Amino acid sequence: MSTASGPAELPAPEHPSRLGARVRAVFGVLILLALAGAGWQLLRWEPTLLPIRFIQVEGEVHHHSSQQLQERLTARLRGGILTTDLRQLQIAAEELPWVGHATLRRVWPDTLRVAVEEYRPVARWNFDGLVTAEGVVFRPQGQTISPNLPLLEGDDRRAPEIMARYLAWRTQLDTVSQDIERLTVDARGDWRLKLSSGVELRLGTMQVEERLARYVASALELAAAGRPLLIDLRYSNGFSVKWAPNTETGVRAHPDRVAAHASRRG
Repeated sequence: MSTASGPAELPAPEHPSRLGARVRAVFGVLILLALAGAGWQLLRWEPTLLPIRFIQVEGEVHHHSSQQLQERLTARLRGGILTTDLRQLQIAAEELPWVGHATLRRVWPDTLRVAVEEYRPVARWNFDGLVTAEGVVFRPQGQTISPNLPLLEGDDRRAPEIMARYLAWRTQLDTVSQDIERLTVDARGDWRLKLSSGVELRLGTMQVEERLARYVASALELAAAGRPLLIDLRYSNGFSVKWAPNTETGVRAHPDRVAAHASRRG
C-alpha cells in the first residue's frame, strides 16, 4: 500500500534585520581586534615614539643629591611619557635615604618633573647618620656629614624621644648661654651631656629633667667659681663637681665638691 507524500518544506528565509545584526557584530569584533592590535603596537613602540628625555628635580636639593636622584630614576624608567609607572618611580625616589617625600608628574611631551622634600637634619646620629627634628634617622650614602652639627647617641628606636629632649634641653641651656655638643643615652638609660663650655653633665637614669634644671639654676655660679670638667647630678638634691686646673682663680687641680650632701641615685 503506497502513501502519497507532499513536497518538502524549505526553511524560511532569514529576516534582513537579523542578518544585519550579525554583520554588525562581526564588524564590531573585527574593530575590537584591530584596536587591541593597535593598542599592543602602541605599548610596544610608545617608549621609542614618546620617550622621556628630561627629568627635572624641583625643591631645595643639593647638586649632588639632584644628580643622584636623576640617575636613579633614569635607571628605573620603564616605558615612555604615557606608560611609565609613576608610583614605582616615587618608591624608587623615596628609597634614597635623604628623601623625605617625592611627587612625580608628566609634562608633555617628554619631561618627568620630580618635586622632592629632603629631610632636614638637626643633629648627627651615632657617627654614621643624621636625625630630623621629628626624630627620623637617615644615613646618607656617599655624602660627608658635617661635624658642626651636635652629636646624639642612642638606640634608633628611641630617636624621637632623644630628639624631643634635645630640643627642650637646648632651650633651657640657652638661658645660661650654653649649647649641647653631645647627648648620649646608653642601653641602661643613663643620660649624659657634653656642653659647649666643655663640661660634662651626668644625669643618670631617673629624674633627669629635675637634675638638668638643678644645673641650669647653678650654672652661672659654677662658671664664676672656675671651670668645671664634670658635674655629677645623680644625687637626690645636689651634685658633685670635678674642676679643671685653674691657677688664676686658685681652684685646686682636681677637687671634688658636693653642693648638697645626699646619697647618689641612678
